[in-house]
Order: sequence, then structure tokens, then C-alpha cells
Amino acid sequence: MRWCCVPFKTWYEAAGDRGTGILVGRNSSGKPEFIIQHRAVDKEIVSLPSTDYPVTTISELCIFYCPWCSRQLDEWYGKNVDELYRPDLKISS
Repeated sequence: MRWCCVPFKTWYEAAGDRGTGILVGRNSSGKPEFIIQHRAVDKEIVSLPSTDYPVTTISELCIFYCPWCSRQLDEWYGKNVDELYRPDLKISS
């Protein structure tokens, strides 16, 4: 795999752990999709203590360009999307 830059590769490898990571997959139309995901807790944590306010444990934001080197992601990784896809890390619908 030829990565667009070291930070993108590093964040891709960090996905699934507490903190921020990059997910790669396909949207409902089958087009390449790139997501910045932030996890408040590790993926193994299945429940949180009860609180009086809502808590977001995972948030996702779709991106089109690399935040570090500005490359257009579907052009750079389009042929490798299925190889990079890790469905177990994405928020389930």
C-alpha cells in the first residue's frame, strides 16, 4: 500500500482504539468513503456507567481530502478501498 502521507497511515492504523482514527469503506451508493472516527472508549467497552446526561462514545465525520497533505482521497485510495475496509470498526446503522 502506498499511503498519501505518514499521518494518514498512522491514524488508519489507530482506528478502533480510544482516540481518533481513519476508516475507509464504501457508502450506500458503493462509492469510496473516508471517515474520521473518534472513540471516547476502547471498542471492547460495551456499556458505560449511568449518567444524568447523554454521552457520545463514538462520533464519525466523512472527509474527502486528507487533513494533512490535502490529497483527494477517492483518487488516491479508490482502487484499494475494499482492501482497506474494516466493517467491524464503523458505527452500525
